[in-house]
Amino acid sequence: MLKKIKKVIDEFQLELIDMGYSQELRWTYGKVCRLFGEWADDHAIDCVSEETIRAYSLEKTGCWEAAINLPDKDRITLRALRLLSNFLKGEPFEGRTPLKEHRFYTILKDHVHPYLRWCEEEKGYRPSTIRDKFWILCRYDNFLHDKMLDLKNVTIGLNEEFFASDACGNRTNYKSTVREMLQYLFDFSILVKDLSPYVLKEPKRSKHLEIPTTYTTEEIKFLLSAIDRSTPKGKRDYLIVLLAAEYGMRASDIVRLSLKHIDWERNTVSFSQYKTDVPVQYPLLSSVGNAIIDYLRHGRPTEVNDVIIV
Repeated sequence: MLKKIKKVIDEFQLELIDMGYSQELRWTYGKVCRLFGEWADDHAIDCVSEETIRAYSLEKTGCWEAAINLPDKDRITLRALRLLSNFLKGEPFEGRTPLKEHRFYTILKDHVHPYLRWCEEEKGYRPSTIRDKFWILCRYDNFLHDKMLDLKNVTIGLNEEFFASDACGNRTNYKSTVREMLQYLFDFSILVKDLSPYVLKEPKRSKHLEIPTTYTTEEIKFLLSAIDRSTPKGKRDYLIVLLAAEYGMRASDIVRLSLKHIDWERNTVSFSQYKTDVPVQYPLLSSVGNAIIDYLRHGRPTEVNDVIIV
């Protein structure tokens, strides 16, 4: 059932408050929504739909996905409209505007978001895990659509063809997500047949049989020496590689490293790992400390928050 545009916008504003968006952002997004409402009135549109929001975005910004060199005003408009679309469809707010629109075409389009909410509420999955599942299922859906097929046509051979394709990264993660989704559809009587057994389990391999790959000290030194530190980008890249090399930090932790995590008096770096939520503490090495100071003074933009890597 379609909802009145004004009602949806008012509820969207309340949702922004509940999610902790700043007053400035709420005002900015509210202005975009207000202009959208005026545009709808001019076009005699009373109820809101994703197609209506998309049409307005295309008219005002020329795009529905992120575009290179998009003016700030259009970027903000696009961002606000995509969040409004997320809210309208009952989806989690996307972290950023994608460069490519992720669309569903098969029966999954009506059930992927209820499934993801179930994953969040019943299984307790982290937001990053839910995003990964969304992308995996989108690729699976598009794979079936490209072959002009739907879930009713799924076979073991068809699934194995998908998992062997270039679209798949970690086969174990892809298979686990697709299998769980198919099981969910059967348990909730959306599918009359359980298709989860059509996703074959990956053979177990002992980790001891695999030789771990690492960079030698000489390779790391060569990599660091190859970075041009005379530019702001070079200072940033040097710091990123140094954090990974010295502390073994994951990319998700590097991009979230903040000034509050550094104790200059005690010479420590302390934070909770994003993936595991395990607190860790490292000594602040002089090489790392000097690289951070060099980047903060001569490379990092000044009008940003406390996150170090920008």
